[in-house]
Amino acid sequence: MLCYTDSNTGVNTGFKSITTAIINAQMIYTIGIETDIKLIERLTFLQEDLGKIAAARGADSRWARPEYMYVPLVHLGIQDEGDVPEMNHIIDRCAQNIAPFRISVAGISAWPDPTCPRLIQISIEMGREKLIKIREQLTESLSAASFSYDARPFKPVMLMGRIVTPTSRVDLSDAIQAIQDLNFGGSDVFELALFGADLSDTGTLHHVFSRYFLRG
Repeated sequence: MLCYTDSNTGVNTGFKSITTAIINAQMIYTIGIETDIKLIERLTFLQEDLGKIAAARGADSRWARPEYMYVPLVHLGIQDEGDVPEMNHIIDRCAQNIAPFRISVAGISAWPDPTCPRLIQISIEMGREKLIKIREQLTESLSAASFSYDARPFKPVMLMGRIVTPTSRVDLSDAIQAIQDLNFGGSDVFELALFGADLSDTGTLHHVFSRYFLRG
């Protein structure tokens, strides 16, 4: 469901259905921000180029679909259905104190290393410190309400995709180095969002359940 919140009162003014999925106990939740469609289009071209290079070197690639490309702030994991309203309240309350801002996306990295990459990520440049502070606000409120979340060190990135190889490694260090300093553009941020990944028997379905207007 898509939740609309009055920018002055902070009261939910209604819900708009954007998916037929039902929130359930097998849903993995993440708080994050969506980015501009033009930025996503530029990143899909990069995915295509890197995919061709990986394929030429004997590796396969699994790229994030455009609608699933966002900046994750807090990975909440699996949560009980009954806790979703309180999660909504916590995120919306944080959004009340955050003013809209802008981010830029620049630089590409590979984890654990460009010589044997498993994950391909894009870094956030402008707005990086802002995202770190927003995460701190969210995690403080979530901790106070006894919610569990991934507490590992936070790095503002967007996941582009995964490299899969039948061999022990495929070296993409030259390709990564050639584009690691490119600036891919920016995006205005007006909302936080609650994302969900439904782990069903037929596969993983991704949803945006709620959006929370920034009104600080």
